[in-house]
Amino acid sequence: MRLRLDIPTETDDKSALVDQEAKKLGLRGSSSSTWIKRTLLAAGVLAVVAALVLVAFVVFYSSKLSSIDRIVNYKPLQTTRILDAQGHVLSEIFKERRTVVPMERIPRVLVLSVLAAEDADFYHHEGLDYMGMLRAVVSAIMKGRITQGASTITQQAVKVMLLTPERTLSRKVKQLILAHRVENELSKEQILHRYLNHIYFGHGRYGVQEAANYYFNKDVSELSLAEASLIAGIPQSPARLSPRAHPEAARRRQRYVLKQLRDKRATHWPDLPLVAIDAAEKAEVHRRLPPLATQREAALRDVVVDMLGEQIDAAALREGGYSIHTTIDAKLQRHAQEALQGGLRRIDQRHHYSGRRKPRKGRKSPKPRSVKQEKLRYGKTYQARVTDHEDERLILDVAGHRAVVSMTQAQRYNPDSLPASKFAAVGTWLPVSMLHLDMPEGKPPEAALELGPQGAVVVIDPRTRHIRALVGSYEGGAGFNRAIAAKRQPGSSFKPIVYAWGIHTHQFTPASLVLDAPAVYDTWKPNNYEVWQHGGPLRLREAVAKSVNLVAIRVIESLDPQRVADFAKQLGIESPLDPSLALALGASEVSPLELVNAYATFAAGGRATPARLIAKVVDNEGKEMSLPSVSASRDLMSPAEAYVLTQMLRSVVLEGTATAARKLPWEVAGKTGTSNKARDAWFVGYSPTVVAGVWVGFDDRRPLGRRESGGRSALPVWMEVMRHAHDSQALTQFPRPEGVVSARIDPETGLLAYDGMEQAIDEVFVAGTDPTEMTTPPDVVNSENFLMNQMGGVKSDPSSAASP
Repeated sequence: MRLRLDIPTETDDKSALVDQEAKKLGLRGSSSSTWIKRTLLAAGVLAVVAALVLVAFVVFYSSKLSSIDRIVNYKPLQTTRILDAQGHVLSEIFKERRTVVPMERIPRVLVLSVLAAEDADFYHHEGLDYMGMLRAVVSAIMKGRITQGASTITQQAVKVMLLTPERTLSRKVKQLILAHRVENELSKEQILHRYLNHIYFGHGRYGVQEAANYYFNKDVSELSLAEASLIAGIPQSPARLSPRAHPEAARRRQRYVLKQLRDKRATHWPDLPLVAIDAAEKAEVHRRLPPLATQREAALRDVVVDMLGEQIDAAALREGGYSIHTTIDAKLQRHAQEALQGGLRRIDQRHHYSGRRKPRKGRKSPKPRSVKQEKLRYGKTYQARVTDHEDERLILDVAGHRAVVSMTQAQRYNPDSLPASKFAAVGTWLPVSMLHLDMPEGKPPEAALELGPQGAVVVIDPRTRHIRALVGSYEGGAGFNRAIAAKRQPGSSFKPIVYAWGIHTHQFTPASLVLDAPAVYDTWKPNNYEVWQHGGPLRLREAVAKSVNLVAIRVIESLDPQRVADFAKQLGIESPLDPSLALALGASEVSPLELVNAYATFAAGGRATPARLIAKVVDNEGKEMSLPSVSASRDLMSPAEAYVLTQMLRSVVLEGTATAARKLPWEVAGKTGTSNKARDAWFVGYSPTVVAGVWVGFDDRRPLGRRESGGRSALPVWMEVMRHAHDSQALTQFPRPEGVVSARIDPETGLLAYDGMEQAIDEVFVAGTDPTEMTTPPDVVNSENFLMNQMGGVKSDPSSAASP
């Protein structure tokens, strides 16, 4: 037997130890070196595979990514603003409410606050914050959930401008690739500029300018550090961190932003004083609401959009960020609206135009009527039936369509604030007009009650033809604007156009005698308005003051109706005019704006100019756009002719149908107008610096009511508007131009008065049209008649020789 001794060596001891350790780890049967090699090999393979997968991802998505042109050539959706004459915002049009501002207008305190909140190392990385990404991953592993983001400002800009908000791996890869491209294409300042102007701040506001305006009613350049730090915290979660909806959450986020500013100040912003941060933390931020849009402003918005339709379509206005400067005086616009509302309410009270009218005793309820379905449109009055009540709204059947009337819109007829069910029972028939037809899908159109009359107000500066106020309804809201779109009979307020042509042609003067006597034209027998007496021969000034219809008819007959219609067209009246004798009585329909601007020619010394509402339009790059061409100004009357007509219209105020206007401290001239059966009531008049017109009537052309007329229905509104229009103006008189002469005349004959004539009056004439013949003194007439009687003859009264 052979004995074998195994003496362990040092190497064997080490191997045994390794084996023992391997066994402890559960790696029996494998040597340590083999295991390490295999582990390293597997790790290497995995790394290579991961790298290949990442490369494949990059290659795959790079080929499918869209261009970064939307960021490089930044042209976002912006808000179009309609401004008044002083530059104040009247209304806004937008698809996304955003106003892009340059970096120099964004204060540094806001820039630093945004960096502290979102990406403090923005200027120290190339679009991808690798350390931040690693911290986010570690935090998520340690806490088992995502606790912090890792996106840089560049990545966030890419996400909101080029990608969808979905949380997927593919979107994240795309975001990384595009962020790298953007960093290579744009400077840091350019990236930050786009980000600050594009991000969402809640409540439909995009960009820092809109945020500053919405939360603090300030321009972004005016923000303090306290305000800036509050705004900077919102983008993380606008719905949760809105200072309006969740002030406490917003305040906590603000404190975090300020803490970030303090913690990183030494390494990032050493020039930011600590005392400023401390003060911002202690400051009480006052949130101020911006002015809310009103119905009045919505009405002007619709008019502006229509006027610019050929230059800029509605879609472009919602996206393009234009600044539309109008000629409107916002303060006067508000006063004109209130004046019209007050005047219409007075008519309501006089005639009990209310939703609570009780049926007269003995009157039977109307029989149910079937509703014929038709397409709804603006500017028409419909007889609608109440079918239900819902959420303080009347549910109506309007021409076969379901519509609603909000009780807030019915306040004019509901002074006691009755609920809808008490205001009008189911089955009640009510006159309504349409307010809003273009409603979101599923929502019924909105209507307004038309129990009482409607109205319109136009105010124009005769020197510039700038429209200073334009009110188209009692509500003043969107929809049918009667100041522009309504076509109504002007009644006697058209007569000054007839007389203006007569003075211009020198066929008539204020002293011309025209016969006021019955007449029949074919089968038409015109008469004076509500007056069956006739004055015989009247001076033209008297006829104007008393608004004598038969005189106006005889004047237009002498002048030729077609020539008068042509003259009216030159004054700017584009509505079709019937060149008949009835034109003198305002039988042809015109819009309030047309008629008021025609009067503005008289106030402007005979110079005709189109009225202007839009002064200029500036695009989002600050370039002024060309406006639609308008006809050039031209002189239709001489200043002397216009002055003589104005003095005739002064008689309407001093001794005619508008004597109530004598209370005004300025010289004013104008004319009342009342159409047949008082379906339309007007007053159009002017001072040396303001022209205004008021129309009142029912949309369905019902009579306004007993004793209503231009002097009662429209004149009080006009006077109130004129008081506000002259609020800060000095008292003025109509300047007398060259070419006007005065003469003492006999009021009975219109001829020159003889010396010492007691009843003689002063009259103005265009030079060359003043009378040259003197009236015969009474003693001469009596002696001549005595001699003629002795001789068997008779001499007629010289006053019977009337001018045409």
